[in-house]
Amino acid sequence: MINPLATAFLLLIAAACSQSAQEKVAVNAFYLGHSLSDGVPEMVWWLAKGTDLISFDYGYQRINGTPLRHQWNQFLRQTNAGYMDHTDREMAKVFDPAVVDRGAHLYHFFDDHDGLPSGDYTHLVMTESIPRYYGEGWGNIEDTYRYVDSFYNYARQFNPDVKPYLYEVWHCINSGKPTACPHDKDASPFRERLKDDLPMWESVVERFNSKDPQQPLQLIPVGQGLGRLSDAIDRGEVPGVESIREMFTDDIHVNDTLRYFSACIHYATLFERSPIGLTDELHHLDGRPFVKLTGNIAMKLQQIAWETVTEYRSRRQAN
Repeated sequence: MINPLATAFLLLIAAACSQSAQEKVAVNAFYLGHSLSDGVPEMVWWLAKGTDLISFDYGYQRINGTPLRHQWNQFLRQTNAGYMDHTDREMAKVFDPAVVDRGAHLYHFFDDHDGLPSGDYTHLVMTESIPRYYGEGWGNIEDTYRYVDSFYNYARQFNPDVKPYLYEVWHCINSGKPTACPHDKDASPFRERLKDDLPMWESVVERFNSKDPQQPLQLIPVGQGLGRLSDAIDRGEVPGVESIREMFTDDIHVNDTLRYFSACIHYATLFERSPIGLTDELHHLDGRPFVKLTGNIAMKLQQIAWETVTEYRSRRQAN
């Protein structure tokens, strides 16, 4: 007769052996971003801190609202390399310089000690500005490819194995409404647009990877996660939330709950590990707490984040 206690004990041993057999994963990521990535690396740091199998550190160059093009211009300006053309000079008047605060992990990407030239970074996460479109002019997705390629080739001078990622961001939640969104063209409604825009973001990935780089570019599918989360909310599956709009602080920026969801997708993509069961109590580096989540909603966000990453990865591999 099988002893159920003995069976349970053996299962626990098997689980422990499986866990111990997993290799430790160390990620040191450099983020290029703006307000839609603010707080995300800090949250990923806290998520990683909650496991013995994972370590995470990061550097961050952030400029409010800026495209990758102007992130690159910080390098051109600081190194006296000049600008690419006259429009870059105009952009320099619009965007403030990158903030440097070593205590907050804010560095220039070209900083010899703390930036990419240190050779310490294993991952490069790039955040594009929005709106983005096919075609000419401001917001051209062609620019995204151009500067993703430039940043990667710069980074790999110092670490040939650095892994590049493009953070899939989202457009204004009022997209497709009569009031529309500032600086945005006519477009489909928010939920539909998340789906419609995916091929545009993937075009950057596919074009980059067609050159057979040392490391392939991967998409961090946060936009697809927002779509999946919005659907779950509409079905009444997310406790205490009736509309995804409740998680926005204006028509584009998100609150800490949705920022946490984004961080779970980043964690799952960068580490290729599930965020399910990780901490829901996180703090800024200066000790200030992020808004505390209830256990039920945190678990649901973790589950949807993991589903998003695993299903997106499976679809890409199948194609």
